[in-house]
Amino acid sequence: MTAQAALTPISAGTIQAELSGAAPGTDTVPAGSVLLVRNTGAGTHVLTIGIGATQAFLDGLLPGTVPGVASRTISILTLQVMAIRIPANYGDANGRVPFGVDGTPTEVKYTAINA
Repeated sequence: MTAQAALTPISAGTIQAELSGAAPGTDTVPAGSVLLVRNTGAGTHVLTIGIGATQAFLDGLLPGTVPGVASRTISILTLQVMAIRIPANYGDANGRVPFGVDGTPTEVKYTAINA
């Protein structure tokens, strides 16, 4: 897994290269961050946000890192841009949350922002 860092915005601006989406289970983002996600592809993609926490239920979902009941899925349409808050309590013991994209993941670009 690639542990992606989040940028911290400052009044003078912060530059960060846009990241390409990854297949589910290959990237992690910081818990408590905000993802700015952009679909550059010709079709809808499904974003998967894993829940690494150990609580019995979290936002009505079971904890774990595999797609299904242990994750939150969000559909992003063609050319859509979304801001997605990654709840701090979704993080595992290291404060990381699995993030992935279905289909052709490189069509989805994202930036993680400390919030």
